[in-house]
Amino acid sequence: MGFTVGSYKNDAPAHRGWFVGTFIEQGAARTGDVEIKYWEFPLGPTSHETKVSAIFECTLILTGRTRAVIDGQEVILSAGDYIAIEPGTPNNTVVEILESASGLTIKAPSDPNAKKVV
Repeated sequence: MGFTVGSYKNDAPAHRGWFVGTFIEQGAARTGDVEIKYWEFPLGPTSHETKVSAIFECTLILTGRTRAVIDGQEVILSAGDYIAIEPGTPNNTVVEILESASGLTIKAPSDPNAKKVV
């Protein structure tokens, strides 16, 4: 089949939020070209660690506001914002959730082993 239809909110929990990428079992959502994650965080600090990736990453904030630390700089991201991160840049886009938030993270190419904790 040449396409897959799904619900990112329903499909994402099966793979820690990821619903497109190499770790999807079957269908058009299984690809090495890109990986896409849907995420939600409640208000407050998170336990999400700062990481560095060997691949391109872009995060879009759909709702809410987050405090991020990108390459040592604090950045506030709000609904409608996006951040594009070059490979090799230490980052944590969800250090603290200032307003309950949801978003999409896109990485290319799909490599589940590309990101390492700093």
